[in-house]
Amino acid sequence: MKSRSFNSQHLILASIMAVMLLFSSKNAYTQTNSGLGGDPAAIAELEAMVNTMGGMRIWSQLKSVHFVHRWYFWDRDSYLENEILDLTGPRSWVTMKNETYSRLRAYSPEHKYWNVINGEFAYTSEAAFENAMERAPYSIYRIARAVAIGDPNYIVKFGEEEFRGAKRLELHDADNNVSGYIVLNANKEPLVWATTQYKYTFGPMRQFGNLRVPDWAVTANGGVTYEMISLTGDNQVPDPALFIPPAEYINKE
Repeated sequence: MKSRSFNSQHLILASIMAVMLLFSSKNAYTQTNSGLGGDPAAIAELEAMVNTMGGMRIWSQLKSVHFVHRWYFWDRDSYLENEILDLTGPRSWVTMKNETYSRLRAYSPEHKYWNVINGEFAYTSEAAFENAMERAPYSIYRIARAVAIGDPNYIVKFGEEEFRGAKRLELHDADNNVSGYIVLNANKEPLVWATTQYKYTFGPMRQFGNLRVPDWAVTANGGVTYEMISLTGDNQVPDPALFIPPAEYINKE
């Protein structure tokens, strides 16, 4: 009798624990994605993409990425570009350099959009700054983090076919305007990425540490291509001083 009673109690406790674990796992999943708006099926597609890029857990913890590109142009010399991208807000710091050209540029809500081109400092136009602020949230890296953390500022819906059998995963703003979109291949990897200002077709994925991203990309008209040289992620935001115009140029004003 004691053995039968013990077994019954054991089964009851095991059942309760199983239910609690199931509820806990479902609740964790809901919390991860509860903020994203739009079509659940479209959201699931983007979640699958993030998993091909290294996984939801890693991208949810990233707050910045630093990558190096080699840019190739049909009408001028190539250059090497370093970019530090803040994934928590619309901030970017970049150097571009080759044998005859040097550019340092940064944009942020706090310090606008400025350049130092071959030693000459200048702020960009207000229109250029507004364009940067408009497209910044829809960088593919910012989208990956937004999906991983369930950012409520992102609304995901299916759009029209980009080509036969390939639907767009559209990112809508609060006014239901399409601000960017992504097309995935059969392996749920990003194949096309576009904002209101740019459109790129990606090459195969490449591993950089724990992250996987497209190895290269080409613009819609084929005039510009970049190759990914390196990519590292960080769970810290970039140094805020990066986005402040260099003192030696400001003091000249």
